[in-house]
Amino acid sequence: MPTPTMQVFDKNMRRFGTLVDSYDIQRRRRINSDYELTFMVPMTSEDYQEKIAIKGHVRDERGQFYVIQSRSRSREGRKLTANIYCNHIMFKLNDYKFPYASYIAEAYGIHINQLTDLITAATGGRFKFVIHDTFDLHDVKDFGRGTCLEALNKIIQMYECEVEPDNFTINLRKKIGTDNGLQYRLKKNIVSSSFKDKGESLVTRMFAQMKDGRTFIGMDASKLTDEERSLLSGVPGTIVNGKLAVNYLISPYAQYWASDSVPFYDGEIIEQDIEEPEELLKATRKALREQENVTLEVTVSTADLFKIDNTEPKPHLGDTVMCIDPAMDMNKLKARITELTEYPYSRDKHSEPTISNVNLRDYADIISDLERSKNIVNNSFSNGKIRTEVFEAYAKQAVIDINNSKTELIYPPEGGILAQEKTNPLEQVRLTSKGIGISTDGWKTIRAAITARGVLAEQIIGQLGSFVSLVIGSGNNVTKINTNGISAGNDDYTIAPFRVDMQGNVVARSIKLTGQIDNSEMNTSDIKASTVTASTIRGSKLIGNEIEGGIITGALFRTAREGRRIEINSNGLTAYNSRGGESISLGQYNDGGGLLFMDNGSPRGSIFGDSNGFHVGNMGGVYIKSTDDMVYFNGEINFTDAIVNGLGIDKITLLKQTISNLQNDISEIRGDLFNGLITNASFDPSSRNLKLFSRGKTVATVNIPAGGSSNSSTT
Repeated sequence: MPTPTMQVFDKNMRRFGTLVDSYDIQRRRRINSDYELTFMVPMTSEDYQEKIAIKGHVRDERGQFYVIQSRSRSREGRKLTANIYCNHIMFKLNDYKFPYASYIAEAYGIHINQLTDLITAATGGRFKFVIHDTFDLHDVKDFGRGTCLEALNKIIQMYECEVEPDNFTINLRKKIGTDNGLQYRLKKNIVSSSFKDKGESLVTRMFAQMKDGRTFIGMDASKLTDEERSLLSGVPGTIVNGKLAVNYLISPYAQYWASDSVPFYDGEIIEQDIEEPEELLKATRKALREQENVTLEVTVSTADLFKIDNTEPKPHLGDTVMCIDPAMDMNKLKARITELTEYPYSRDKHSEPTISNVNLRDYADIISDLERSKNIVNNSFSNGKIRTEVFEAYAKQAVIDINNSKTELIYPPEGGILAQEKTNPLEQVRLTSKGIGISTDGWKTIRAAITARGVLAEQIIGQLGSFVSLVIGSGNNVTKINTNGISAGNDDYTIAPFRVDMQGNVVARSIKLTGQIDNSEMNTSDIKASTVTASTIRGSKLIGNEIEGGIITGALFRTAREGRRIEINSNGLTAYNSRGGESISLGQYNDGGGLLFMDNGSPRGSIFGDSNGFHVGNMGGVYIKSTDDMVYFNGEINFTDAIVNGLGIDKITLLKQTISNLQNDISEIRGDLFNGLITNASFDPSSRNLKLFSRGKTVATVNIPAGGSSNSSTT
C-alpha cells in the first residue's frame, strides 16, 4: 500500500501530481494566527525539480490548500535538501487591496455580514464567509485601510470571533472547537509535558479611558452588574448618590491575590474609538475578565492513539481538553488547545498541542498590529524629517480654522458662558449649570435647549447617533425605536402590529403602497388589489377582481370557502351543493377520466372511459331523454347481457302493422296446414279404399282394386 502524502498543484490550482519524495511534513496552526505547513524534499528529486514552484499549491489530507511561499536550500556534503514553507490559502487575502470606495470612516450599528460582504466583493467573490453565530451590532471606525486580510483582522477584533478557514470559505464563530471529553493523562497518552503559569499580566483593578480622556465617572450605578456593584461598594467613595465616582472595576479575585503591600494589581485600557460610557464599561469588563487570572500554558508531546484506534478522539484546534499529571501540578487542569502542531503523514511522530487559558500571541502578531499605525506615521515622514507638504497642510488647516472662527466668548455677570456671533450678535449660545440654550433673537426666546429633562428643538437634522431607545407617544399608542428595531401600535415590540427588525424584516398589519415593488418576493396571507403584476406571489390568500395569466399552478382552486361551490385540486374537479355535500366529481379513473354524480355525497351515477371503452353506469336507474328532439343511436347495438322492459309496440314506428300482417299470414298458413296437411291414413280391406286425413278433414280417398288400377277422389 503506498504511503499517503500530499497532492501538488500549480499557481492556477491545476494538479501536477503527488509529492512522493517529501518527508518531515509538519502542520502548525494557531487560533486566529498561523496556519502553516512545512516539509523537506531532496533537491535531486523530481518533486523539487518539476513539481514545486513558488506560488504553487499543495493539498493536505484535510483537503486544505496551502500556498508555497519559500524554499530554503541547504547542503550537507553531497546531500542537497530544500525546506519548503507554505501558508494557508486564506492568507491570499493579503494580496487583495481593500478598495477605497468601500472604506468606512465611521458608521453605527453595523452587522458583521455587512463587513464580510465588502471583503467578498473586494476579492471578486473568490472568498466567501459563513457566519455561524449571532454577533451584536458594532460601531465601526476607520475600516478598510489596507488589505483585505487587515480588514478581516479588524472584524475579528471588533466582533471577538474566531476563524476556521475551509479553503476559500471562511467560517466565523464565537469560539471554534468542541469539548469531546479528550484527556491528556499520564501513563496513557502523555509522552512529555511542560507546564508554566505566569502572573506578570495579572490585573485585579482595571482603569479605563475613552476618546478625549473621558471616562464613565458619573454614570448611573444601575448599569453595573450585582457583583460589580457589590465589589465597588466595598471601597468607600466609589459610588456616590447612585452614581459612579471612579473609572475602574474590581475583579472578584482581588481579595485572593491581594497582599499587605499590593491591595490591587492595576491595569488600564485606553479606547480612543469609544465615545459612549456604557460601551467603555463593556470594554473594561471584557479586559478585566481576560486578565484577572494567571496565564496558564501547557505544552504536551502526546501519543496519537487515534492513528491506531479509530475510537480514540482526535484533537482539533480550539478543543477543550483536560490535563491530568499530579506530579506536574496539573490536577484536572482544563483549558483550550490554542496551538496545534501535527505530523499527519508520520505514524511515528505525534501531535504537540499547546493548551492555554488565553490565545497566545507571538512577536509576529504584535508587529502586525503595529503595521497600520507605522504606515500612517511613515507617510508623514521622509528620512526622519516631517514631509514639507504634510507640514504645510497641517499649518494651512490651522490658519483656516482660526480665520473661520467668528464667535466671541463672553462671561456674563449672572454666570455661565455666552458664545456670541461676531457678525450677528443676536445669534447666541449660552452654557450654564442648567444646560445649553440656543437663541437667534438676542436671548429673548430660545430656539433649542438641552437640559437634564431632555432636548428641546424645532427639528433634528442629520444622522442620529447610537440611542438605546426613542419613544413617541405613550401606552400602546406609541412608536418606538430601540435595539429591537422600529415598532408602532403596541408597547411590546413582539406583538406590535407594525415592526421592523435590525435586518430590515417588516411586519405590518395593514399597508398602503402607492409606488412600485421591484425584484422582490411577497409572502403574505392576504392581498387585496384590483391589479397585481408580479413574477412570484406567495401567500395563503389572494383577493382581487381579476386574475389573468397564461398558467396558474396551485394546490386548490375554489369558487367559495363553503356551501355551493366548485373546487379544483390534484384529484380533479368537484362541485358541492348548498349543504356542502358533493354533487359532481370529475377526475382520473385508472388510465382514463371519470365523471361521478352524487346526491349529498352518495354516488348516483358515473361516466368514465378506459381502454375497454366508454362506460355509463349507476347503482339506480339510468335515464336517457331528449326533451325537444329524438334520441339517436348510430352503429351496432348489443343487447346480449340486457333485459329490456317497458318497450311497447306502439312506441316503434310500423312495428304493429308489420306484426299484424305477419299474424294474418301465419293464420292463413296455419289454416292451410290444418285442412290440407295429411296427418293420418286408413285402409278398408273390404272396400279396398285408402283414406288420407288432415287434422280438420278427409283430404283424399284412394280405391286400390285387387290386382288392378286404382281410382281416387279428393275433397
